[in-house]
Amino acid sequence: MLDWLTDDQRALRDMAEAFARKEIEPIANQIDLDEHTPDSLVRKAAELGLYGLYTSQDYGGSGADLVSVCLVSEELAKASPAFAGMLTVQMVLCPKAVEILGTEEQKQRILPASASGERLMAYSQSEPAGAANIGSHLTKIIPDAGANDGYRLDGSKLYCTQGTAMTWLVMGKTRARDGAEGYGCVIVERDDPGFEIAPHENKLGWRGTNTGSIAFNNVRIDEDDILGDLLKGGFSHRAANHANLLAHVATSIGCAQGLFDKTIEYVKDRTLYGKAMSELQPLGYWLAECHSKITACRALLYDTVRQFEAGTVSPEAGNICKAFIGETCFDVCVKLVQMWGGSGIMNSTGVNRYMRDARAKCVAEGATEMHYAIIANQLLHGQPTLVPSNIVKAASA
Repeated sequence: MLDWLTDDQRALRDMAEAFARKEIEPIANQIDLDEHTPDSLVRKAAELGLYGLYTSQDYGGSGADLVSVCLVSEELAKASPAFAGMLTVQMVLCPKAVEILGTEEQKQRILPASASGERLMAYSQSEPAGAANIGSHLTKIIPDAGANDGYRLDGSKLYCTQGTAMTWLVMGKTRARDGAEGYGCVIVERDDPGFEIAPHENKLGWRGTNTGSIAFNNVRIDEDDILGDLLKGGFSHRAANHANLLAHVATSIGCAQGLFDKTIEYVKDRTLYGKAMSELQPLGYWLAECHSKITACRALLYDTVRQFEAGTVSPEAGNICKAFIGETCFDVCVKLVQMWGGSGIMNSTGVNRYMRDARAKCVAEGATEMHYAIIANQLLHGQPTLVPSNIVKAASA
């Protein structure tokens, strides 16, 4: 499987596997129980260059391809899906959005510190009124009425990952000084006046990442903090979103594979009903089924990633991977937890966190139903976006 990998890709995968075994696995269950990732682990990941893995070498990163990023994400998720999910946002979504949309000044200001792990970033789009349905969003970025330049940001967001971030990429409905409207993205710093971060949520899964709501009360946005085109920036980083979806899918596969590896060893070692557990016929069938599903999901993901790298991927491919693989990996984790019996439902064993993280991954980065809605829109109307820009403009009044 994946016998086409280059030597560099194999080396990165092996490095990530070793790091996961040595540094993450021993504390993975504690990360889940404490709902906290130790700063020491963040620093060690930064020292390995993981935060800048997908960032261009021009801005302090490694410039690795998306295949490498997915391989690393999968290996880390075998130990801790929560840590891998948090790191994926830092590796892919936020820095790549800046690299695609940003001015040279913005890239120099943000990306080297992001690549080194000194500047944690967060991406903020979902809102209480419409989750990821941007046509229902209420957050607005409008001209500062009391100045000749700059803008004001008002509104709120929810389910924001990485509440300890210093820099936030915030989406909102925008209005230019000439009255033109659109959907854009702005850079907000943690200490900007009017920016409020609510207490973190207590979650079912992905507990090693902090998640919560944020609010903006008349936050001043300078001209050099507009990321990309004021009216189109919110639509112009689809490549970053697509890459991010695929990297997150890799963590779903790693989640299922990590639990599978633990389960097969457990089955081999345990005696049940007076005989080796591995001799119970249904368990062999279940393990074979789980292995087959994980293998098929991995083949679909990396085929899609290679198409993405080649520029031949279909508009809905990332959505297909996110929805189908996410749900399949969750189903696998449910079956695997069942094989542990009572031990599987005890948090102290660190088994059921995989199932909980797999469920969280079916919601994070867009719920399964949202992705199927996008796929349906593409199939029926040839339109890959869930809410066309003309709807956004009409709703922004």
